[in-house]
Amino acid sequence: MQVTEANVGTIKTIYSAEQIRTRLESLGKEISRDYKDKEKLVVIGVMKGAFCFLADIVRQIELPDGLQIEFVRLSSYGSATESSGTVQTPYLELPNISRRHILVIEDIIDSGRTARFFLDYLQEQFNPASLKIAAFLDKPSRRVVPIEPDYVGFTIDDLFVIGYGLDYAERFRELPYLGELTLHQKG
Repeated sequence: MQVTEANVGTIKTIYSAEQIRTRLESLGKEISRDYKDKEKLVVIGVMKGAFCFLADIVRQIELPDGLQIEFVRLSSYGSATESSGTVQTPYLELPNISRRHILVIEDIIDSGRTARFFLDYLQEQFNPASLKIAAFLDKPSRRVVPIEPDYVGFTIDDLFVIGYGLDYAERFRELPYLGELTLHQKG
């Protein structure tokens, strides 16, 4: 797909909307199996990038007690294409979820800084009964902090991706597929 709006660059589809849907059905079944005998699951979505993944994955999770959904806003990208190395916490308010089973929903884990920061924060603040992380995308080649997601939608190479909640300078989150963005060279 050629992006003509503001001549940003080109987008190459990596995973179609159908491929994403199929993978999330399977992932939802796996999560449902793992939590079927646990009470009071709290799902925490890391905004903004995880909003599509969170909305779709929670509809695939079937638990006898249902689940509680919360949101935080963390970032290490800003409007850049690479992590700044500093985790920003514009919204980090949560109710008392002490000793609950917690599943964090992330859009992508690459450097691991944001995920590690948030898991450590949850462990210290709430002493959860269990703490796991589900990432729509895992980019292990970029890891600088040791962390492995418990559930992964897709593992990708070191590409700059957009769509399905992921953005470039607050654009392209609405795309129903995952694409690789190649920026036009200026000059």
